[in-house]
Amino acid sequence: MQLYRDQYVFAFSQLGFLIEGFLQHLGLTRGVKDDFFSAMRQSVEHNAWFTERSIRQALEAIAADMLSPARLGEWLARYDIPAQASPGSVGVVMAGNIPLVGFHDLLCALASGRRAVVKLSSKDAFLLPMLAKFLRQIDHRFAQRIAFADELCGVDAVVATGSNSAARYFEFRYGALPHIFRKSRTGVAIVSGAESDEELRLLAHDALSYFGLGCRSVGKIFIPENYDTLRLQTAFSSFAHLREHPPYGDCCRYAQALLRMHRRDFFDFGGCLATFSDELVSPVGVVFLQRYRSPEELQSCLLLCEDELQCIAAATPPEELKPRSIPFGKAQRPGLLDYADGVDTLQFLLALNN
Repeated sequence: MQLYRDQYVFAFSQLGFLIEGFLQHLGLTRGVKDDFFSAMRQSVEHNAWFTERSIRQALEAIAADMLSPARLGEWLARYDIPAQASPGSVGVVMAGNIPLVGFHDLLCALASGRRAVVKLSSKDAFLLPMLAKFLRQIDHRFAQRIAFADELCGVDAVVATGSNSAARYFEFRYGALPHIFRKSRTGVAIVSGAESDEELRLLAHDALSYFGLGCRSVGKIFIPENYDTLRLQTAFSSFAHLREHPPYGDCCRYAQALLRMHRRDFFDFGGCLATFSDELVSPVGVVFLQRYRSPEELQSCLLLCEDELQCIAAATPPEELKPRSIPFGKAQRPGLLDYADGVDTLQFLLALNN
């Protein structure tokens, strides 16, 4: 068991070193650098929402928060990792809303000892195969344990991520198999009024990284009853450059036109628009605001939408919400134990071996 775990940690930490080498312009071979640049260029050309900046951001987060030897070792030490690879296979249906959003599922599938059969999103079809190529070069045993396919055939279980409508298809297509099906979720933030300017800037990062398209993106902010929204406006204004990106700029202009047409008051935060709403999921280019009068009222609001929340970001959360909250700046930096929808993917896959 320990030998297999050590092999896994070594292979993936080496992948992390490769990513860091690329991002920091360290001495990589010409072929490795060409592979990175090629996958990045193809991704940007095929998906208007992917930018070089966002791809680099995703790679940096994966290398730092998932692929360091210490983090990998601590993560795997929590589980009864098999002593050798399993003959079984798990199908992984990847989302494509932000770059490499399904990488953690691949980690879990391989750590469970199973063969990973990956169905890529057409929106993100180049980055993961590049990383898989490097893994095979680092450890040849991965050559037989990672496959990419248009259809999941002959798999023993499925982990699939998509929209609410996609989840209905997953249920129809793979519902008879052991599975984890993930639907649409969103992130919210809680402002107490005691935050520093830097903490509010980190909150803006949580909301606007990847143009707010991630399931962990903060799309709604709860603020105290008498809170001055000018502080938020100042923090978000540093992301005004995002509106130079044509698709995002179009979304902001469209949202502004709708708000005016419906005679709704709104703020221009620079990086996005903001308006007060009791709704949870905001459109691209808009952040919803909602005032609360007490921690009890806030908790009641969050309980009503609990099944639709991926994360709750807060610098100083109410005592009752501390176990469920993450600090500002961490919404787009999930760690190895930050399982989507709160479902332990690795434990689910390991249980299939019993």
